[in-house]
Amino acid sequence: MLAWLTDPLTSPVVQRALAEVLILAVACGPLGVWVLLYRDAYAAESLSHGMLPGLVLAALAGAPLVLGATGGVLVAAAGIALVGRDPRLGSEIGVAVVVSGLLGLGAILALAPEAPPRLAELLFGDLLGVDATDLVVAGVLAAVVVLALGAAPLRWELALLVLLAITTVAAVQGLGNLLLVALILAPGAAALRLCRRLPAALALAAALAGLAGIAGLWLSFHLEVAAGASVALCAIAIAAVTVPLGGRVSH
Repeated sequence: MLAWLTDPLTSPVVQRALAEVLILAVACGPLGVWVLLYRDAYAAESLSHGMLPGLVLAALAGAPLVLGATGGVLVAAAGIALVGRDPRLGSEIGVAVVVSGLLGLGAILALAPEAPPRLAELLFGDLLGVDATDLVVAGVLAAVVVLALGAAPLRWELALLVLLAITTVAAVQGLGNLLLVALILAPGAAALRLCRRLPAALALAAALAGLAGIAGLWLSFHLEVAAGASVALCAIAIAAVTVPLGGRVSH
């Protein structure tokens, strides 16, 4: 049993992946609590999916994915904001139109002959492929999110969306634009069911996100399956086992 727990730590690749996912957990968990409290889960999914064209363009140009993710998030956020102002559509329909359009554009770009052969990494990340630069980027962006969350309770949806965008950029390298939402929302959902006080829910969400990361990496190592998908599935499993519970957080 001890060897089962310690064997993954002998691999430098797993060590870096573990550091990455723990850094992300500190930001993703608490942010997920706020996102769910403000009922912005759809925005979280929309921003992550809407960044795909930026990721593909960065890959085609040989640029860092973080630059493509940043540009993609900004375009997605601007499009959502503009379309959402049209009273004939409504915010949800506007978001659906923008995100569907951007996701389709990203898919078209991905079919270009020049598209990189490892496109799946843009969608599902490459947690076992993170390097020291990725850790620094994730650490800086996660620190910005944590400081902003700890400065004062979030009362403005715009501020929450900005932090959500930053976290999305930080997490996309390891988890891709399709899986990162799980690490943001699932631990937050579980914490809100288990806690009745907001500070406790924020701390527990970070801990549960870290637990999902550790469990996912260990399963990935021993079962030889994709690391990012394993982390996402573990996060969802943690949320699933708390469904029968019904805690209600008070601010």
